[in-house]
Amino acid sequence: MWNALRIAFAFLTRIPVPIPADLPGTFLARSATFFPLVGWLVGGVVAIAAWAVMVMGGTPLLAAVLSVAVAAWLTGGLHLDGVADLCDGLGGSHQPARRLEIMKDSATGAFGAIGLVLLLLLKVAALAAILENALFPASCGYLSLTLPALVGIIVVPTAARWSMAALAFGSRYPREIGTGHAFVGQVRAGHLVVGLFFLFPFLVLAPRPAYVGILCAQLPAVWLRFKCNRALGGITGDVLGAACELGEAAGWLGVVFVVLGST
Repeated sequence: MWNALRIAFAFLTRIPVPIPADLPGTFLARSATFFPLVGWLVGGVVAIAAWAVMVMGGTPLLAAVLSVAVAAWLTGGLHLDGVADLCDGLGGSHQPARRLEIMKDSATGAFGAIGLVLLLLLKVAALAAILENALFPASCGYLSLTLPALVGIIVVPTAARWSMAALAFGSRYPREIGTGHAFVGQVRAGHLVVGLFFLFPFLVLAPRPAYVGILCAQLPAVWLRFKCNRALGGITGDVLGAACELGEAAGWLGVVFVVLGST
């Protein structure tokens, strides 16, 4: 279990976690259990960064931009790169083999740049809207996030990373070689069930934003499962990364429209 936990943090963040070189390949699939725990870290960093900027007098928009930037640094931009590669692949050809070839190219094309910019704008706009509607002065004189807003911010990165594991479950890796063989299609139902326990605290603290954030964060992964099986012949690492990033955008947008929009 400890090795699987370390792999999850090493795989999804730039935290220098030492991993034994002789670990069996099965540990990569087992690490999916702890993907939501990595989401706790990312969501917590986003919330703390946004709160710190607001305390120092920054606007909600500035806080959103800087907190999204901090999250991108923490994850090493790995999932953002997946978004760009997927957009290039889907937009650059109609043939699955050619799409996969384009996605392997390290250069970012026009479709990738457009998709990446639009995604970041969506994430920043949604997070800024949450911050604008969910602040109150605490007794100590500092601004504080309301509990629904705090849950809404943190639960979304957590749920988005669970969606990565769910997308890998029962899927096919379309390439003959690649690290994805050790993960895509190797995640078991038990890994997903245990991972759900990391989402339960949010449901207790603030059920409504938690339910909305969790549900909306799954929608891109559901769509990508059907889309990429037809367009690529399966699920790659880039698709998993895109599911995470799109899940964050969809989850925060859901919290804005469903939770804050009705208050």
